[in-house]
Amino acid sequence: MAAFTANQVTVNNGQKNIVINSSETPVGVRKGDFIGIASFALIEINRTYVDSNNKHVIELVKNWGNSNQSNQPAIVIPTTVDFKQAADALKTANTLFNDNTQAMQNWQTKTGNVTFNNIDGTTTTVKTLKQIENEAQAQLEEYHPYPYAMRKVEFEARRAANNEKFAASGFVHFGKMLDAAGIIEVINEGLGLSGGRASSLAGQLALGYLGNSAETGNSKTKQAVVNICGVVSNIIGLSSHQSDYGARVKLPPTEDGTRTYDSATGLSVTHASPAIAFASETTTNKVVTERVDMWGFEVFLREINHADPFVYANGVIQSLATNINNIMTVSDTVRPSSYFAWYEGDESSTGKGVNWQTATETQRIAIASDPNNNIYFDDATGKFYQWCLRGRSVAGLGNGDWDAIDTAPVGNLTLRFDGASTSGRITPQGVMNAPPAAGVDTGVNYFSNTLSAYNLSPYTGVFSSRRNDDSDASHTYFLVCGTVNRLNQGAYHPSFNSGGTSNTVNEGQTSNGKWYVSGYDRITSKSQCFDLTYHRPVYGSISNPASVKGRQDSKAYDAIYASGQGGVCGDMRYSAWGLTQEDFAEADLKIKSGEYRGRELLVTSKVLDTGYWDTSDHSNKRFKWINYQGSIVVYLNPTLCGIASGDSIIIVDKTAGFVLRIKNVAAVGVSVLSAPLDSCTSLIGAIPSTNTNGETSTEIYLIHEKSGDYSLSSEYLHTEVIGDPANILQCDALKEGWVGNWNPNIPSGIDAVKLTRKALNTTGDMAVYTSDFGSSWGSSESAQNLDLTNNTIKHPTLLGESNVVVYTYAAQAKYTQSGANSPIHGASVGVGQVFTSMDAAVNKGVLLCSFLTGKVSTHQTTALSIGEETLYLTSHSILSAAKTLWGANVSVGETKHTHLNLSAPTNQSHAFKALNYNVVENQQGFINYAYTELKHDGTDWGDDGKIHIVSNSSTMLDDNGQTVKVGTARIVEPLGWIKNDK
Repeated sequence: MAAFTANQVTVNNGQKNIVINSSETPVGVRKGDFIGIASFALIEINRTYVDSNNKHVIELVKNWGNSNQSNQPAIVIPTTVDFKQAADALKTANTLFNDNTQAMQNWQTKTGNVTFNNIDGTTTTVKTLKQIENEAQAQLEEYHPYPYAMRKVEFEARRAANNEKFAASGFVHFGKMLDAAGIIEVINEGLGLSGGRASSLAGQLALGYLGNSAETGNSKTKQAVVNICGVVSNIIGLSSHQSDYGARVKLPPTEDGTRTYDSATGLSVTHASPAIAFASETTTNKVVTERVDMWGFEVFLREINHADPFVYANGVIQSLATNINNIMTVSDTVRPSSYFAWYEGDESSTGKGVNWQTATETQRIAIASDPNNNIYFDDATGKFYQWCLRGRSVAGLGNGDWDAIDTAPVGNLTLRFDGASTSGRITPQGVMNAPPAAGVDTGVNYFSNTLSAYNLSPYTGVFSSRRNDDSDASHTYFLVCGTVNRLNQGAYHPSFNSGGTSNTVNEGQTSNGKWYVSGYDRITSKSQCFDLTYHRPVYGSISNPASVKGRQDSKAYDAIYASGQGGVCGDMRYSAWGLTQEDFAEADLKIKSGEYRGRELLVTSKVLDTGYWDTSDHSNKRFKWINYQGSIVVYLNPTLCGIASGDSIIIVDKTAGFVLRIKNVAAVGVSVLSAPLDSCTSLIGAIPSTNTNGETSTEIYLIHEKSGDYSLSSEYLHTEVIGDPANILQCDALKEGWVGNWNPNIPSGIDAVKLTRKALNTTGDMAVYTSDFGSSWGSSESAQNLDLTNNTIKHPTLLGESNVVVYTYAAQAKYTQSGANSPIHGASVGVGQVFTSMDAAVNKGVLLCSFLTGKVSTHQTTALSIGEETLYLTSHSILSAAKTLWGANVSVGETKHTHLNLSAPTNQSHAFKALNYNVVENQQGFINYAYTELKHDGTDWGDDGKIHIVSNSSTMLDDNGQTVKVGTARIVEPLGWIKNDK
């Protein structure tokens, strides 16, 4: 009988029945024949029959021991006749047993044919057992080629299993990092950089460590491992050598003042010179100087063919690995450099691989048999495919943060820098030689998030290509890993170019110096910061010493730093594994001990001129204000003030003797901004009584605080301007504003000045000051007597009554932002404990205190005093429907804690208490803090033993009748993903 074949059969693990789904009838298939399915070993047949569904069934002698197979091809090998002939010959040859012994051994062990002697003197020639098996396998391979290769159905089954196992696309393992001080700085698990050090890693990020030197980190693997939509990739050798880092993340070159971006049209233009670029500025078209870059990994499916023949180790197309499974690699010269580029214009990232079309069968078997290479064979098309990974970094089109890089929030449906135009979208590159221009191909012109109606593959945690056909381009996904804010190549100036790096030059261009030094203080506009008449870009390079750099922190434009300006901002390498209660608890401890990185938008401040808006003549007046029925109402001339809804203003009334900050003002009309009193903070003096009219004051100022365009993270160099607003307005270097804030404590030359943010250390501690309205400046490094406990500076000359001081010091990016009382994740298990502290130490909660209450604790704890403690809840209730904590004003559900034992404070410090609880939004985990400010009245803290549940912020009276702040805040970044098992 000839071999029987079936196009589609189905069999399940542990069962004997093979169902023929196609139309073939197994006529002639007999007991003792063998069947082969896919690339699995042959197995013996017991019988055939027709089941109740009128399907032909082949029953096996024993259960199918392999994985489930659905609609796979099969072949039946007829062996019964050959075996029977051999057996009959043996049965009738007892007398000739010794003569047939060697033939029997050959039949069992060799290929070809053997001849047996019959008892009647004749002979019988049959195929050996191995010959039968080989011919059966040959017939099977002819029908089902490349049995060594993983099939598409198995690969997709693995993807489905991964998507079930993991909470989201993300990092399975973060990788190790080189532990070598002075060589590399570790940012977070598996991520590091060289900072300001001139090394081969300068201007790059390191991901994972493959070397043999000292390493650090808790990762199970040396390299980073990512899961993207079920495809797991080992990131080894990406733009890096195998003995180096797992990956070198490359970022685009920094800005030199020649490029503009129009937010109205989405048009980005690089001009011939900075002068032309600045001359091109309009209301919407601006020179790009404060740029934020985004980086991540793109995963895509590609067919291996003659036009695109290379395969890569672990599917990493930018791999510099010298071999794949011990097979030497060569540079891929088939694809152009743009195919491998990290960013537009990158020509140095061409990967190395093996040409599949010229590889030997042995080499193919070695590569395809390794599942880490993510290669499979599709029987339906008869072709090989590889899932590949590409590192991509994208320069921000304009100034500031990206509009949408999170995959979950409602409203941010695409991966984009700017939502104003389609040009701001990031396009999938996939198998293409270069990313297509945004908005050109409507089928593949952007990545969609999980909530987009265009996303047909909404894998949690990753952006998907919106192409809705089954082309290779439709199988492209992007995992955002982080952002970096970049310094520029211009001269540093606190007002005109806070992102600059170089010193300025004198008029003869013969020497260089800081922006404030006589002879070098010539800059009066932002455009001059990029004019070669006033500076040299090379002075801001990592290759030059700190003495020629213009910044107090000596940062270079061509380096990347762990924090602050020019540093890593958002580390979005979230774990693929679901968050546990232990993960929340560890994060809470990091926040309280000052180890959390945090993130915040820099603030720009500007003093507005004096004057109020009266009813008779307001053509050249700026404002008037009224405290009316519990709200501060400020009437503004919008043309002169430039204040928008959401900004903050500080009212300085020198006549009445108070300074009042109004946060996040709201527009009520075209020229009216208002805010309730609970959003106002009295910085100096009491808040004026109801109906107090600003027109009665003779000397009044506004300080306009506006959130900047870009964020920074962790420790950064904070700037405060200290001085009378009237004096600041006369300083040409500051009258147009500065990046930083105004200190409400006007210097007297006698009293210490309290800083507005907690000073972390003396790094970057420096003051530049003037007593003649900026005609000349002096400088002082570490001579201002920075008191880290009291958070003050004091110096009689530096802080003279008529002086204006530009003071810089190390501060921490904010941990929290105002938030609502949210549903608790995990019910009572997700509710923490009450932490209370008044200690000035960073590792004892001072940062969390400052971000929650706006006050910096100054207590110095001794062995005989209690400066911090954890209080346990004695009662709490969770609303069954809303899943939120009941407020303290509901007696039946009050949230109460054990007695507060803090000692009396030193340095007139105040304190705080906060209850942490876990929350989830869009499947991401956060921590909320329900907090209360504590004030000591000389006897006790006036604590009522309750946690007051209030969304955002408000005020209340404590048990001593003092007004304290209460509210709810949420950490600024998610901790990771929650696994959805429902």
